[in-house]
Amino acid sequence: MSKREDIMQAAMNGDAKSVQACLAADGSLAGAYSEDGWTALHLAAYFGHLEAALVLLDHGADPEVRSRNRMENTPLHAAVANRQVAAARLLLERGADVNAVQSGGWTALHEAAMLGDAGMVSLLLERGADRAAQKDDGLTPLDLARENGHDAVIALLAGQADGNG
Repeated sequence: MSKREDIMQAAMNGDAKSVQACLAADGSLAGAYSEDGWTALHLAAYFGHLEAALVLLDHGADPEVRSRNRMENTPLHAAVANRQVAAARLLLERGADVNAVQSGGWTALHEAAMLGDAGMVSLLLERGADRAAQKDDGLTPLDLARENGHDAVIALLAGQADGNG
């Protein structure tokens, strides 16, 4: 395996010691991409491996980095997609933009609302997520929660509405 493959595998597995060793050998790996367009931080966030994510962030991994694939998403989007609230919190604490938009106009709040993840929705709203954000098709997080019958998320989003919807 190459060094790049080693760090990706270590991030996926949550092996923070191996991530650390890879970065000690080559610090540029903190920003390297896998063949399918993910960084090690995307992978650590998606799988909820906080220690590996911390090592990456401490070695300069960018919490705002975009995947180089059709998703064009950030590690925050990856964490939200797999319901990793603790990873999302860490990324937000380390500077991730709560309102970053991925392909199709999706924000992290859109994804959390569609999934019905009330805990994630609460976190994102606490961090300033824009509940009025529209995807490319015009749908808001509240629209997605309604479409999918997620009553707890509907209550969170509607209960914090600013009077415009």
